[in-house]
Amino acid sequence: MSQSATFGAVAPEASPRLGYAYYVTFVLLFAYTLSFVDRQILGLLVQPIKQDLHLADWAFSIVHGFAFAIFYALMGIFLGRVADRWNRRNLIVIGMVLWVLATGAGGYVTGFATLFLVRMLVGVGEAALSPAAYSMLADYFPPEGRGRAMSIYTSGVYIGSAMAFIVGGVVIQAASQAGQVAIPLLGVFKPWQAAFIYVALPGIPALILIATVREPIRRGLAALKDGRAALPRSDPAEPAPSLAYVLRHPGVYVPLLLAPGVTAMVTFGITAWLPATFIRQWGWTPGEIGPAYGLIILTCGIGGMLISGFLADWLTRSGRLVGSVVISLAATLVLIPAGLLLAFTDSPTVALAAVALTTFFLGMPVALAPPILQAVTPNQLRGQVTSIYLLLVNLIGLGCGPFLVAFFTDFVFHDEMKVGLSLGLVCALAAVLGAVCLAAAIIPYRKLMARLEATAPEAA
Repeated sequence: MSQSATFGAVAPEASPRLGYAYYVTFVLLFAYTLSFVDRQILGLLVQPIKQDLHLADWAFSIVHGFAFAIFYALMGIFLGRVADRWNRRNLIVIGMVLWVLATGAGGYVTGFATLFLVRMLVGVGEAALSPAAYSMLADYFPPEGRGRAMSIYTSGVYIGSAMAFIVGGVVIQAASQAGQVAIPLLGVFKPWQAAFIYVALPGIPALILIATVREPIRRGLAALKDGRAALPRSDPAEPAPSLAYVLRHPGVYVPLLLAPGVTAMVTFGITAWLPATFIRQWGWTPGEIGPAYGLIILTCGIGGMLISGFLADWLTRSGRLVGSVVISLAATLVLIPAGLLLAFTDSPTVALAAVALTTFFLGMPVALAPPILQAVTPNQLRGQVTSIYLLLVNLIGLGCGPFLVAFFTDFVFHDEMKVGLSLGLVCALAAVLGAVCLAAAIIPYRKLMARLEATAPEAA
């Protein structure tokens, strides 16, 4: 049996051309960007949806967070395993079809149950993307090129979020009007319903582009035997890798999987509560803070990601095995004073500067977490490890970040006008915890990387 029969269509060349590898990177970036627009559009339409569907705040919060995050995280574990054993390009196509249709179906929801269902399906579909994408990029690029490629792909987090915030002002304005929107072949909709359909439409060209991507060769796989891949050993003394490999290296994987989840509390906390901070404390409108924050994301966020990728690749070529972890640690330490500045300032200009600083340096650990994990993870475990990483990012970051800000505001300060203080303190606290995790990982990570490099010729 051929490798093509087992893993699907395989690129014919042993070493993919760099130009084509970057083409794949930008196609995956386009898909990732759309996924973030689709998942965040609901948060921009809170008031009209609540009003038309008669939802209380608690019900809307369940639909917005729980319905997406739980199914995204749990299905990611299963789909990560699928990505390690099946054609990754095809898995992405199937996931995209599901989430694009589910996003468009948001225009037809009639109540809590149907809105919960479509949000759940968006989460399930999007869970297929990143485990497969990171695994593919690790096969398309050598170790010294993965930092740049994966930082480009991961920048979809910020590009999608920025698009959501910038376009959000227009969407909110349209949603506040009483008019109807007629879409040919689909019907007549209220503005908030039409918004779901409009953000789903770019998924069609994205699917066409994904179909042009070739499944890369899985590097390091031995020859097939009896129709099954003979998986290589990461160490000659160890059995073929399984998730037990992760458990055998807790000093590496525990802190490196916890750190992104903890720092994600900063990301989701700011995304959820920064608009409320400026609206409550300084009287800004959503149309003012949305574009302002969106511009910060586009410039500072993407800038931090791309710079960290180039720095990490340069350090890797120079033989510094823990360069990426050190960059992430240094950037995370900067988030501590930036968070405190946001907490205690009484000026919106200073607050925006603190947010810009936070966004720039936050982009570094966010971009470098995937290549750090890919570097020490065997090929056939990369999808599963990525899915665990995404599970913790969503459960810890999305689950705890926004909640802790609200907890401090409501139960510690008892004053909704102090939401900025709560937000800054949560950001600083999360940065402290993230820095502790990254510092704890440096020595075990260096040892494992040296061990893998020493056994690489024999494994090859």
